[in-house]
Amino acid sequence: MGNVVDARRAYEQAQVDARTLVERARRGLGKAIHDARRQNVSQDAIAKELGLTREQVRRFQREYEQSIAPATP
Repeated sequence: MGNVVDARRAYEQAQVDARTLVERARRGLGKAIHDARRQNVSQDAIAKELGLTREQVRRFQREYEQSIAPATP
């Protein structure tokens, strides 16, 4: 039965690891969008290139910007 418990723990850890990986990738995409926007690339152009909506592009950018903003009390 120990193998089953160990396998379950490994599965649960893999889920945590996957979420962390996805969060890191989302921040990376948000940063790339943020950087492109600072170079005057439009949200529409980014959305068209990525096959996303302008709202999705805005959200990725905003999530990144919020992640680097200083915490407010």
